[in-house]
Amino acid sequence: MAATDRPNPGVSRSEWARSAILGAAAQLLDEVGFASMTIEEVAARAGAGKATIYRRWPTKGTLAMDAMMAEIDPAAPFPDTGSVIEDFRLQLRAVARVFNRPRIRHTLTGVVFEAQNDPRLRNAFVERYMNPRRDQARAVIKRGIARGEIRANFDEGVLFDQLYGALYFRLLVSGQPLNRRFTDELVGQAFEGLRPASKPG
Repeated sequence: MAATDRPNPGVSRSEWARSAILGAAAQLLDEVGFASMTIEEVAARAGAGKATIYRRWPTKGTLAMDAMMAEIDPAAPFPDTGSVIEDFRLQLRAVARVFNRPRIRHTLTGVVFEAQNDPRLRNAFVERYMNPRRDQARAVIKRGIARGEIRANFDEGVLFDQLYGALYFRLLVSGQPLNRRFTDELVGQAFEGLRPASKPG
């Protein structure tokens, strides 16, 4: 659907154009991959001008990342259950479900591999995709520390890499299933070593 075909009069032209552009980019990432996707084709499919796209997204990589995030973020939020372990358990279950969608799996795999040879795409991946997730995870960890569920003296980045690196390894390398059994065991093992030391009786 073109950006000018606004079925809902309550949606501004700018909001509709953004949605149409991100939708067109997501479709092209799935159909042809990042390397073959062009801003020209995104503009044509969205019914938007190239200048409109470049005002919002200075590179093809930033557009690709925002298109991915628009599909992934709503499906894998970080909850606040009152338990740091349960928050991570539910979030990793949600991420695994999203990664198991053929469209997302195909797109994400292609973007990650292309990023190895494209510094601008790699930077966009880190800044617009990975860093926001680290910030969300850090907030959950701080809540867990404040509640006394986990100790404070550990490297948060290592924990993040341990949890989400395992997901990406299965997604990109081993091909083993991303299911609830795996994510629950992963969270359980990771947080077992973070329990506060028991005080002497």
